[in-house]
Parts: sequence; structure tokens; C-alpha cells
Amino acid sequence: MGNSTKVSLKIIPFKNPSGHLAFRVSGTIHGERVQKNFPTDAEARTFMNGLVAAAGQGESSPRRVATTIFPLDTDLHEAELAWQRLRAQDPKGSLVTAVDYYLVHAGHVIRDGDAAEAVEGFSEHRRSRGNQENTVTTVQTVLMKFLEVAKVAKISDFTRAAAQPFISDKTVSMRTRRDRYDHLYNWSEYLKGERHLVRNFIGEMDRPQVTYDGVVTTLSVPQVLTLLRTAARAPVGRRKREGAMLAYFAACVLSGLRPEEAERLGPDWRWYSREHRLITGFRAKTKSTPRTVALDKNLIGILEYCRKQGFAPSDFSEKAFDLIRTKANVYEAWDNDVLRHTYASHHYAWKKDMGYLEKNMGNSEVVLKRAYLDQTIPEKVGATLFAITLKDILAP
Repeated sequence: MGNSTKVSLKIIPFKNPSGHLAFRVSGTIHGERVQKNFPTDAEARTFMNGLVAAAGQGESSPRRVATTIFPLDTDLHEAELAWQRLRAQDPKGSLVTAVDYYLVHAGHVIRDGDAAEAVEGFSEHRRSRGNQENTVTTVQTVLMKFLEVAKVAKISDFTRAAAQPFISDKTVSMRTRRDRYDHLYNWSEYLKGERHLVRNFIGEMDRPQVTYDGVVTTLSVPQVLTLLRTAARAPVGRRKREGAMLAYFAACVLSGLRPEEAERLGPDWRWYSREHRLITGFRAKTKSTPRTVALDKNLIGILEYCRKQGFAPSDFSEKAFDLIRTKANVYEAWDNDVLRHTYASHHYAWKKDMGYLEKNMGNSEVVLKRAYLDQTIPEKVGATLFAITLKDILAP
């Protein structure tokens, strides 16, 4: 029987996952399947010629042909070295068992580094992949906020324990929690690919689920008034500034301002125009263009009071936020975007002006009807919400 019955090999050029050209020796020898990849044609041809020569010598007991899934010889050699080290300590040791033990017990960091620089690197990586600049900026802002809030200075500080509170923050909507999860997950994938992390532990956490069950949760007008009265008297922060969060609650429940937008406004009131009754010039949730929110006259009166007191909608304390909701007896009734639901539902009941709401809320009519509007509220009840004045709030 000729050599052709023993050897059937060929070299196949292909591109590996990194986009580089590689060469695969593929076929059979002595009835055994052969498939091995090489970075150059010369290395592939040398390997194939060696097999052909060995087969041509008429070996009665042909050597076992090595097959591998590794694209590079360096990866294969590293695996072989690991196996040799293991067997030197434990002649019957299993390499798979050793790897499983390592993944469970080893530290999560392979190579440490500056966390902020890693965020910058991730941003550049996304730009190189063609992501729009607005998308890159939004993700970078969220990640930098995470580093600040969770006190993550080094990559080694980035742990599940640090990420969980940021993702599960009940002061933000479920959609924001989901977005935070996604941003941290993608950053972790990047860090793993750059050999900073052993694994993407964010993927081991539950991803927040945004569901629409057809029920829109709103606060009643008496509940809103109690909430604002409580906020006007509650101490906030280390300095115990009484009433410092009134502007935050009032702006969020009596206008189309998102809670996270309120926190971003800043304390200098440059974004506010009493003359035009507007909050303007701030960045929207997902768009780089400035957004504008119109203000009712009674809300203007409340904000003017807060301004004179040195307070702003950006004054926020999570501790005070929980305390105010608890004292106002709305903590259990709280739901995702409940302040925006309350504003939109009551304003629509009062004015029936969908175009105004679309502009003020920054949402389409489809989204408003699906997720924000309780259309069972009577017109007179809707008007009552916007009749709340500063005098009502400060009344004994």
C-alpha cells in the first residue's frame, strides 16, 4: 500500500479571531485526524513535511499525532508547562481540577492598574470600534461616577462587593440600574481581555429586569403635599441643613425633570430662568443636545424660596432621601420613576396636552402612554397637584 493511503494532509490559510492570517495543517495520517494551527506558512509546512517523512519510513507503530485547539504554539507550550509542573508535585493530578480550583480561590486580578486610566482605555477601545461619541461619553460618565461612589482607585478595588450597591441603588430607576449593570459588564469584559481580570464577575450577578405590567404607580395629591412638607423640614447632610432637599423633590414631581438630571444641575442656578420659567441647557439622559423643561408658576415660587435659602435640586443625600420618604409614609408606595409618573399623569389629566408632555418629559407619546400615564385621574384632581404653593408647603 502506497504512502497516499497513510497520509492525506493539506495546508489551509485562514484568519484567526484577532484578524491575523494563520495556517492550518489538516487531514489524516494512519487513519488519525490531524488539525493544528501555525502563525506562518513555513512553520505549518515544516510540521506537515515531518509527518509525511515519518509516515514514509514505514513505521510499524506510527507515532500519535498531536492535535490542538490553540492558535499559537506559545499557548500550547504554556499549557504543557503547567501540566509538567502539576505532575511534578502530583503524578496523578488533573490539570482541569487544578484550573477549577484556581478560578474559585485565586484573586480576581491578574494585573493591577489605575482604574480611571482603565476607563479611559475602555473609552478609546469603543471609539476604535466605531461607537458614537455621545455613547462613549455617556458610558464613561457612568463608569467614572462608579469609581467615585464606590471609591475604586485601582482595578483591584473593583470587586463584586463594590459593584453591587451601585447597580442595586434604589434611588434610581430600574432602567438606570440595568444600564449601570451593562456598562460595568462591558468594562469587565474589556478588563478581562486586557488581562487585568481573571473573569468577568459582573456576569455572575443578576441583571436588573425592566418590565412593563401595565400598572403605572403614582402618588396622590395629599401624598405629594406630605412629601414636600416633610422635605421642607428634614435635615440634610453633615451640616443638617433643614429643607435642603425640597428643591429636588419639588422639581422632580412638579416638572418633567428626571431625578438623575436634577442631581446633575449643580448649585449655581445658571440653568434656571425665572423670566422664561425654564430649566435649560442641561444634558439629557441619552442625547448630547441640551434639554429644556418648562416650569409652572407655583413651582417657580418654590424654587425661588429654595434659591434664597441656598438650596438647589442637585442637593441630594441618600440618607435624607430614605428618611423623608419614610416620614412621609410613601416609602412602601415608592416605585421606579414614581415622581415622573405622578407629574405626567396629573398634567395630562389637567391639560390633555401630549405634545407639551413629550417635550417636557423627553419621551415619545408611545412611551408615555405605555409606561408613564395613569389616564384614570380626573381633570380636577390633576389640576390640584399644580395648585400646591409654597405657602401650602410651609404651613404649620
